[in-house]
Amino acid sequence: MAGRIRVLDSANRTMQRLGYLKALCALVNETETTNLASLGKRLIERITKRIRVSPPFDENIREYARNRLRDRVYQSLRQAILEANNSKPVSLEIQDIYLADSSLPSRTGKLVQENWRRYPYLGTSLELIRKGTYSALTRSLVLLKVTLPEEISAFHELDKEHNPFRLSDEQALVLLYCFIDNDAEVIFPLFKSIVSLRQKTFDERVAGDLLPDILRQIVRNYGNRGITAEERDRLTLISKTANSIEAQKGKSYTGGGAREESIRVRLEPYCDLGIISKTDRDRYDYNITKALRVLVDKWEDAGDTEKFLQDRFFATFAKCRGLRVREAKEGMAIEALIKAGHDLKSTLGYSPITDVGLLAGIRLLTEKKAVLELSRTTELLRALQKRDPNAVRFTVDRMGTMAFVKFL
Repeated sequence: MAGRIRVLDSANRTMQRLGYLKALCALVNETETTNLASLGKRLIERITKRIRVSPPFDENIREYARNRLRDRVYQSLRQAILEANNSKPVSLEIQDIYLADSSLPSRTGKLVQENWRRYPYLGTSLELIRKGTYSALTRSLVLLKVTLPEEISAFHELDKEHNPFRLSDEQALVLLYCFIDNDAEVIFPLFKSIVSLRQKTFDERVAGDLLPDILRQIVRNYGNRGITAEERDRLTLISKTANSIEAQKGKSYTGGGAREESIRVRLEPYCDLGIISKTDRDRYDYNITKALRVLVDKWEDAGDTEKFLQDRFFATFAKCRGLRVREAKEGMAIEALIKAGHDLKSTLGYSPITDVGLLAGIRLLTEKKAVLELSRTTELLRALQKRDPNAVRFTVDRMGTMAFVKFL
């Protein structure tokens, strides 16, 4: 363990397609500070923008209306789209048009206006957005640096070619790191149990029923440790969540409740990330993939998470994607680190070393098929300063660990 509880905050309120995080990160980087009401409402306003669509409607839109717009509030809209002789245009939310895209691995996760308060929590839980002030953390800038401007613009004006709900490998690397870093103590035992299943598929009920034991084990692991009052409160909440999920076992499936809310945020994102897959994009049934087995095998243990992220993260992602890679040469690596440092620097010129290494490693892997793990990043920066003290400076955190870097 790295001294903190790696379990998603507010996990029962955050299920959404990961593409929405691009809009959230863009919003928080537009202003220095914001608040929950402003951020949530601005996000909803952006992704529920109405687009006029004229018939004939393509099959993607028709299939989406048939399978996803089933609530009573969408009855007339659904009927107009599916009616064979309809000649009148319809008004669709921009998110519906993007979610209908056949290239997406899943079509679930539509956001609704009345729940605007819930949606920023995934950004804060993944440490893209600062809690309290709802301002941008540097990790959000890492995501934006690997996102085309056209994808951000696509939240304002319809652009199917740059559908923001599609994730590139660069974006998947940022967000996979965020999920592992902040939810490892649930995700690793969950995925380890799933890959041990004899069948090749599973559904959200099977996965959700594994959560109570996993969550209670986390509470036991921290029970006798010297932790803060805030962390103690988190353990109490985790325990209550386990009890709520346990109470759903054996009951008829309703499609909602503590079990489904807690498991969907831990399964649907991994469809976007290419770690698990679906046969039917409208159902919560999943396939156990080679990528999932590789991730569990290379990760090894939840208690090994920090070492995994430092030493094996990029090489593991490459194997999940079936990429043939080599170790980044020193000159290539330093050049990538300097560029990342300048791209992420604050007004004082400093950047978090982890984010610099993450951005540099992402670019090297996706552009050069070269691996630069985070542990080597620190070694290279130390060696660079030793050779040329005027080229780079560091600041340390409260524990005396190198935390920020500035390239001169």
